[in-house]
Amino acid sequence: MKKPVLLFAIKCSVILYFAACTSIDEYTTADSATPRVTQGTWKVNLFIEAENDNTKVFDGYTLTFQPSGKIIAAKNTEEITGNWSEDNIQNRITINLDTKDPALAKLNKYWNISNISNAGLSFQNAENPSSGWLQITSL
Repeated sequence: MKKPVLLFAIKCSVILYFAACTSIDEYTTADSATPRVTQGTWKVNLFIEAENDNTKVFDGYTLTFQPSGKIIAAKNTEEITGNWSEDNIQNRITINLDTKDPALAKLNKYWNISNISNAGLSFQNAENPSSGWLQITSL
């Protein structure tokens, strides 16, 4: 009687082990934006909101993502600071600039990471993916 129960327990353990390893791999194989975005300075190359191209409102701004989680948006001598973070499980970044400037405030949201390349990074509005796009390129 003990043998069938023991074999059943071993089979269940093996199945659970492989199921757990598979789900962990799904969460950890996504590319991280942090190593790329924290290298250098960036500009907004494309910003689409509600199907309107609003890229021009970011002309002259540069973005610097620091590894500490600080973000700096600079234009001429003005610097706006805030925080940013990456969630590798949900594959998104969050930007929160401390500003009342309506243009920069448009960046304050959750952004799904859609593409990471040598040319830049592309994001979709996490709340409404079909209505918002952000693309940044390295300077």
